[in-house]
Amino acid sequence: MREILTAGRYFRKKFGCNVYKTPISVLGFTCPNIDGKVAKGGCTFCENESFSPNLAQKTSKKFYLSPESVENPLLERQLEQVRSQYKYTKNRLAKKFGAKKFIAYFQSFTNTYAPLDTLKALYEEALAQEDCIGLSIGTRTDSVNDEVLAYLKELAKDHEVWVEYGIQSVYDETLKAINRGHSVANIKEWILRTKAYGLNVCGHLIFGLPGETQEMMLDSVTASIEWKVDSLKIHP
Repeated sequence: MREILTAGRYFRKKFGCNVYKTPISVLGFTCPNIDGKVAKGGCTFCENESFSPNLAQKTSKKFYLSPESVENPLLERQLEQVRSQYKYTKNRLAKKFGAKKFIAYFQSFTNTYAPLDTLKALYEEALAQEDCIGLSIGTRTDSVNDEVLAYLKELAKDHEVWVEYGIQSVYDETLKAINRGHSVANIKEWILRTKAYGLNVCGHLIFGLPGETQEMMLDSVTASIEWKVDSLKIHP
């Protein structure tokens, strides 16, 4: 029988101690279903500022990145955010729980939706921080490409690297209703391609989306397992 571990047990088994995520939210990032590339308005369920208050401090010119951006005037500020947010959370968790190892969690918006040079700078800045053993990158399956995955594969040779994809549901009608902006076929394709690079994949599902039955929710779990995701995070 296959052993199923909580994330905490998995990390304790692998690293010999508790490993904690340090959430990082970087100015200038957005999503392709916010900026108009695939849709407008974003997912109906999402409000990034609710769990990342620092995002309320918008830039005056409202500059946002995309993979096609030719410059990034926010890079120095972004690097400082990586350092300061990581340090703040690390120190708090170390004091409260005695934590010794950490994973930098790029959480808000779509954290591969930027030029590769920017991604490299931010990810490598995070990995350079004290006691950081790896990265967890929240993103969408329509916002990765082979170049990014190949780079993450290189990082994964020496670090713990997770790609966290918002699956949400395996029903196209549900994805359309929540303004997701991509198909189930896209989810399956890029999860399988990510796995082919040897990367860890965490899939996010939402239970209780409008119109979904219990059977539909369980179908999303079954499909995710069939696609060989390494972990599931279920949002009620």
